[in-house]
Amino acid sequence: MITKFLPLPDDSGGRQRSLAIARRLAERTDLVLCAYDDGSGDDAGLRALGIDVRSVPWEVTPARVAKGLWMTHSASAARFWSSDLAQVVREAASESPIDLLQVEYQQMAPLATGIPAKCRVIDLHNVESSLMASYARAGRGSSAVFSRAEAAALRRVERRTLGDFDHVLVVSQKEKARLPDVARSVLVCPNGREPAGLLPASTTRTVAFIATMGWAPNVDAARWLGREIWPLVVEQVPDAHLLLVGRDPSPDVVAMGGSQIEVTGTVADVAPYLERSTVVVAPLRAGGGTRLKIMEALDAGRPVVATSVGCDGLEDLIGRGVILAETAQEMADAVVGLLRDPVGAADLGRQGHDAVVAEHTWDIALEPLLARLSA
Repeated sequence: MITKFLPLPDDSGGRQRSLAIARRLAERTDLVLCAYDDGSGDDAGLRALGIDVRSVPWEVTPARVAKGLWMTHSASAARFWSSDLAQVVREAASESPIDLLQVEYQQMAPLATGIPAKCRVIDLHNVESSLMASYARAGRGSSAVFSRAEAAALRRVERRTLGDFDHVLVVSQKEKARLPDVARSVLVCPNGREPAGLLPASTTRTVAFIATMGWAPNVDAARWLGREIWPLVVEQVPDAHLLLVGRDPSPDVVAMGGSQIEVTGTVADVAPYLERSTVVVAPLRAGGGTRLKIMEALDAGRPVVATSVGCDGLEDLIGRGVILAETAQEMADAVVGLLRDPVGAADLGRQGHDAVVAEHTWDIALEPLLARLSA
C-alpha cells in the first residue's frame, strides 16, 4: 500500500480513510505500507495493527519538486514525488510477489509505475482534476488561471494513468461521473466512520467548523463563514460563539480570531470541541470527495448545516442530521434556528448519529472493494 503520509494519528479525513483501508487489509493478509513521515507518524501504533511500515522523511525542496514536476507532469503532484520513497517501494516490491498493490491518491500513482501485482487498485480520495476545476471557479485572478491550467494537466494525467489499474475507487456516484472514460472498473466506496457514540447534548450558543484549516477549500469556507455568515448569526444571537478547529490554519484564518471567534490551531482531539458545540457547519464552496468531518459530527450527535458542496456524496443524510443551505443568509438562518432550539438540534443530531451507525460505517463503505479482493 502506497499513501501520502503515515495514517496514524488519523487526524485528517484522508488519513482516516487510508487507515480504515489499511486496517482491513492487514486483517486479511501481510501488509507493507509505504508512505512519508511528516514527523507526527505513529509507527508503533501501525505496527501494533500488524502493518509493516516503510517510511521516508517528508522533505520538500526545490530540487525535489523540479524532479517531481518532470516525473508527474502536474504541479500539484510534484511535491509528492521522492526518489527515496520510490526506492523504498521498489525494494518492498522485490521481496515477494504482490497480490495487491493499493495506491491512495492520484498524486502517488507515479510511485507505482512498473510495479507488478496480481491486482492493482487506486483509491481517489478526490478526482483531482475536478477538485482543481472547482478551485478555478471559486478563485479569481492569477490563482484561477493557475487552477484552470492545473485542472487540464491533471485531466491528462488521469487519462494516462487510471487505465493502468484493475479497479479505481471513488467516494460517490458524483465523483464517478467526473472520471475520464478510461478506467477498467470503478468501485464506489464512500467515506465512512468507526462509530464512537453520542456526546451529551449541548445547550450552548456555540458553533464549530472543524477542518484542516490550511487546505484551500477550507480556508475559503472559513473566510466566507467568518466574514459574511457569522455577522448575520450574531445579529440574531449576540452571545453566539464560533470555533474554527483544525490544524495548520492559514494567516487569513488566524486573523479572524477574536472575542466571538476562537481559532484553535492543531488539537489532539476534536471531541471536546464537539462537546462544547450545539451546531457544526460545513460551508464549503469548492472541493471534492466527501466530508468525514460531517460524519464525525453526526456520530457525536451534532446537527450539521452544510452547502451542497459540503455534503457532496452524503445527500442521503439531508434531513437526517444535515440541513442544506447555499447562501450566507440561508446558512445563518439555519444556524440561528438550531441555536434557539437546542432540543430540536439534539433530536436532529441523534437522527444523524443513527443514520451514520446504520448506513455509513467503514465496513459498509468499503464492502465493494473487500468483496472484489475476496472473490
